[in-house]
Amino acid sequence: MDIFVIMFVGLIVLLMLGVPVAFAMIASSAIVLGYTRGFSEIPLEMIAQRTLYGVNSFTLLAIPAFLLIGRLMNAAGISDRVFDVARCAVGHLKGGLGHVNVLASMLFAGMSGSAVADAGGLGAVEIKAMKDDGYPEDFSAAVTASSSTIGPIIPPSIPAVIYGALANASIAAIFLGSILPGLFMGLGLMAMVAFISHRRGYPTRARATLAEFSRALARGLLPMLTPVIILVGILSGLFTPTEASVVALLYCLVISFCVYRSISLREFFGILRDTAIDTSALLLIIAGSALYSWILARYQVTALVADFLLATVSDPVLLLLLLIAFILLIGLFIDSVPALFLLTPLLVPVVVQYGIEPVHFGVVMIFTLMIGLITPPVGTVLFTVQKITSISFSSLVRATLPFYIPLFLVLLIIAMVPSIVMFLPNLLLN
Repeated sequence: MDIFVIMFVGLIVLLMLGVPVAFAMIASSAIVLGYTRGFSEIPLEMIAQRTLYGVNSFTLLAIPAFLLIGRLMNAAGISDRVFDVARCAVGHLKGGLGHVNVLASMLFAGMSGSAVADAGGLGAVEIKAMKDDGYPEDFSAAVTASSSTIGPIIPPSIPAVIYGALANASIAAIFLGSILPGLFMGLGLMAMVAFISHRRGYPTRARATLAEFSRALARGLLPMLTPVIILVGILSGLFTPTEASVVALLYCLVISFCVYRSISLREFFGILRDTAIDTSALLLIIAGSALYSWILARYQVTALVADFLLATVSDPVLLLLLLIAFILLIGLFIDSVPALFLLTPLLVPVVVQYGIEPVHFGVVMIFTLMIGLITPPVGTVLFTVQKITSISFSSLVRATLPFYIPLFLVLLIIAMVPSIVMFLPNLLLN
């Protein structure tokens, strides 16, 4: 139990002190080695080898590809095209642009795989359009922040790739298992938009004509085919999820440079630089996580946690509810990607002993961490949305509160009914 306290509590303390996630993981692991072997006998060569081994994975090649796709989509003006398609489809409903906001995020989710990319790129377009149409800025920002969390749920998803690599689970199954929860998530948010809009009398737009919808669809169809290419290629066996990310990237490069011609070489090199920086930061965290996971296994920390839970909790459903509360608590203070690296090696061996499918648990964990992105004090998406508005952080949080209701309801449904997550993987992969 001393090892668990040093590793987990020590890591949390280091993170709260502002130590970068990767170095906090490496430092807490080194402290455990020093505690057990003597601080003068810390095997530095082994630490180097274990961290290097963590990034020596073919699966992880998908991460820079998906990051680059998200940046290309934002720079190429894809956000406007996707928003126009959504506006023609649902803009006539009560609270029209609120529904457009959610639907656009669902469509953009199939291209970016990132909540922050959605909030920072598409979010600016959505908030401006809603303000111009007479919606209050706090409501517009709250809808934008809430709908941005769909990005990492509907595939492709960077957190799904990370979880699959850490948990040794099928990334294709996680992609498929996330589709229905992502759709339910969008429908739940749209229901709340409709409820608030009816109570406050928010405006609607005239129904788009068939010609207007056809023009918008023609402008936005090519980028919207990106998730189709990924899923069809994976399911047909033409390529693996990692190879699918590269194929999708090549497709995005073609439509950005050859079809839309909306990116210059100068801009492209800037995009490559920013993607390289983001990738380096993520891979450094992965390297630290590999060492951290090895220490957990080496000193049987996961076995101790599992034995404790087995002795106190017998019902898998109760365990899942407790873990959701625990993950949400972690998500209040740690961003979603570092939280995945921290929790996956600790919790997956435990849930497997309870007979919980790792794919199901992965979707539930990612969903829970997405709620953390719009929950203070460390709500990355909230801060991203606040930067493109003129409202205070506290006003944004208050406006977002009603949207927690559909998010938590959908989370509880997919946690209690595993078949919602496992239906498509069982149907298409078995």
